[in-house]
Formats: sequence, structure tokens, C-alpha cells
Amino acid sequence: MDQESNPIAVLTAAKQKLVEERRTLAVAMALGYRRRRTDETHTNDMRETFIGIQTTIESIDRAIAHEKTIANRSTDSIVVPPLEVMASGMSGQSAPTV
Repeated sequence: MDQESNPIAVLTAAKQKLVEERRTLAVAMALGYRRRRTDETHTNDMRETFIGIQTTIESIDRAIAHEKTIANRSTDSIVVPPLEVMASGMSGQSAPTV
């Protein structure tokens, strides 16, 4: 199966790249701590980047789990929730009912 048509494979590949980035960044942060450079702007930037990478990895994990759930369902059992339209921003118009 082509990787582009398999969302789980695409997400897994993206996660692997991010894990590599996280590991590299962790080494750089550890060197900064060993040199007692914990309050420098560069170290703070690395921490923020690390948090962003970790958050993205966790999001990808959730997306992979969701894709697996979707793949395990038969097409007959997928229920689409009703669309709810918010009335805010519609001057003088009422929200359509679904």
C-alpha cells in the first residue's frame, strides 16, 4: 500500500522524525545544564521548542489511535454527528436547524 494512502504510516513516519528531533534537543539542553547555562535565552528557547515537539508527538499518538479506531469500524457503523451552526456573527439571521 502506498504511504500517502495510509494515514497511520504517514503519522508514524512524522512521529519518528519528531522523536529524533526531541532526542537531539534533549542532548543540547543537557549540555547547557552541565555548563550551568540554565537562564540563558537560548536554553529557554530550547525548552519551549522541546515542549512544542512533545505536545505534537502526543497529538500524533492520539491521531494514530483515532485512525486505528476508524480502520477497525465497518463503513456501515460510522455515525456522523449532526452539524450545529452557531448563530453568533449572523446579524439579523437565525441559525439554520439541522
